Amino acid sequence: MKEQKYSKAQAERYARAALEKTLSRTVKTIRCIGCGSYGVVFEATTDKTPRTVIMKGFSVSGACEREAAELRLLGQDSVVKVPEVYFTFAGTQDCPMDFLCMEKVRGTNSFTDFKKLLRPKREKAAFAQTVAAAAHHWHTQTNGKFGPIGSAVYDTWLDYYRPVAAGILEEARRMAQKGRFEKYALAVMERGWEAFDTIFSEPVEKACLIHGDLHVMNIMSDNKLRVTAVIDPQDSMWADPEYELFQFRNMTGDLFGLYRTYKEKYPVSASCDIKIAFYALYHEADFYFKTDRRTHEYLPVFVLRMKKELRRAGLWPGPEKNT
Repeated sequence: MKEQKYSKAQAERYARAALEKTLSRTVKTIRCIGCGSYGVVFEATTDKTPRTVIMKGFSVSGACEREAAELRLLGQDSVVKVPEVYFTFAGTQDCPMDFLCMEKVRGTNSFTDFKKLLRPKREKAAFAQTVAAAAHHWHTQTNGKFGPIGSAVYDTWLDYYRPVAAGILEEARRMAQKGRFEKYALAVMERGWEAFDTIFSEPVEKACLIHGDLHVMNIMSDNKLRVTAVIDPQDSMWADPEYELFQFRNMTGDLFGLYRTYKEKYPVSASCDIKIAFYALYHEADFYFKTDRRTHEYLPVFVLRMKKELRRAGLWPGPEKNT
């Protein structure tokens, strides 16, 4: 995955140019409203309807069209709002950044707006119920093959996921040898890999549609925690539906009870807890290797959760040592 670095000033200039060129309208105002893993997001106002739009610029080639396809698919049959895609812009020599122009949705994300953590328990419970229902509704939509949107060619989930996990582990080994990845995390990843066939012994019967990045930062809500939209899919695919669920525990997800609520409302596999611990740890390592950025505070949490689940399953060898 090749990433091109742009300053915010450059990205803003390119966003303005892409919007004016594509829609033949004058941009009256434009401001940066966020930076993600692979780009930057602007809110722009123009002289024509819709007067306010969101311009998301991508620093990684191919990510723009992929996210547009994911938004369109998720929005076809959803119980929550998914932003409408207005257009995509492929970078040119004069404006080299790819852009996704989409509808501005109501609300603020449910992570950085920390006052939402102080809302009453009943509002948090209703929020969790809505999020769980939205995820499950997507999970009821199935496909004959597993794999990424647009290239689902795998007969089973493990035909797709086993090589992915093996590749992440191999990169973790290389990075650890270079001193760029923690050896204690690698040791737990290795043990998880040794137990792979046990952890994933229950077959995944159906290839289900998943959002792919359904954590609280991508769930918009109003000031009473009523869900207004779900945004920013990433690596949506036809997958094990439980591959969605580890994101429910990321950031402040546990404080809203997202994972617990989903498990209470909808059936999951007997090995769900250890599977999502595996998914979370390997996903975090993969994110770091692909972007050279790491959410440092989360890696130890994911390692400890994996060790806890391995011990619970009788798969952690010998007495635990301090990490």
